[in-house]
Amino acid sequence: MDLSKFRIEEVYQFAVTIEQGGFDFYGKLIEACDNTRVKNELKFLRDEEAQHKAFFQGELRKKGKDEVTLSPGLAGVMDAEFLKPMEEFYRAKKITRTDEALRFGAAVEQKTIDFYGDLRKQSGDAGLLKDLDAIIEEKKKHKQKLNIILAY
Repeated sequence: MDLSKFRIEEVYQFAVTIEQGGFDFYGKLIEACDNTRVKNELKFLRDEEAQHKAFFQGELRKKGKDEVTLSPGLAGVMDAEFLKPMEEFYRAKKITRTDEALRFGAAVEQKTIDFYGDLRKQSGDAGLLKDLDAIIEEKKKHKQKLNIILAY
């Protein structure tokens, strides 16, 4: 995805929205799960989503913004790649089928990794690159953890 045509504030707002979606997803999965060990793993992942969201909100504040309205192009990407798939997943009530929910979560984590990787390629800010590398690594661990839980 070519993010160079979007303002950095929009990209950060996009990331905030992604992370909130991840937080909400893990929360719903926690509610639907009856395995205490799995619940604890999912709570850990949910809490990391909150930390990632806080990071991007902090970056927005550094730019003098709290919230940004996404341009139609970026809003369309958000809708097509993240919001609609989540809504369809919830509407199909698949959140109660743990294996499907975990596979879906791993796929969303991969989309997020790809998005942050694209953002990383287009940034020249050394501090941001370091932070993005850390978040990408955490996202990779999330995906790996979901796959491990799926194998239980």
